[in-house]
Amino acid sequence: MKKERALWNAKHFCMKGHSMKRTRFIMEGMEVRGWVCRQCHETVLHPEDAQRMFLFNKLKRGISIKVGSLGNALIVRFPKAVAKFYGIEKGIKIILRSKDTEKLELIPI
Repeated sequence: MKKERALWNAKHFCMKGHSMKRTRFIMEGMEVRGWVCRQCHETVLHPEDAQRMFLFNKLKRGISIKVGSLGNALIVRFPKAVAKFYGIEKGIKIILRSKDTEKLELIPI
């Protein structure tokens, strides 16, 4: 059994020792896994989903990336965590679209 699967299926307890129930939350438009105590209503996010939320919030504020060159082309590299978050892999196509003269939008297809 995978480690993350074992964590999701394991029994969890709140700070007061009550049993917690597995649930899914909608936070900022994202579905995240977690646990909630039926008695004291304490909630805990799954660590993987909490990390995804942290990355998402970081991306909303903006991250700095560098533009490089490869032959006669310019290339943009971004962190692997960002690629994983959006399901971007080597060889996929991305649409580059302009919203206005100052902003570009990348859309994985």
